[in-house]
Amino acid sequence: MKTRPLIRSRTWAIPSILAALTLLSLVIALIVDGIWDSLASAVLAGILIYMTYEGFRPRTT
Repeated sequence: MKTRPLIRSRTWAIPSILAALTLLSLVIALIVDGIWDSLASAVLAGILIYMTYEGFRPRTT
């Protein structure tokens, strides 16, 4: 069975979004106080949970 080659933008879409969210969360946590610290840490925890899930998910070929 022949598979379609991955499009470069599709390959890097999720990692780029995760990198942007991580950078934004870290900057917000450093600059703004209060509820924004909690929001930034929740976003970072969500990214960590998502990456852990994807890392342990069985791959299908």
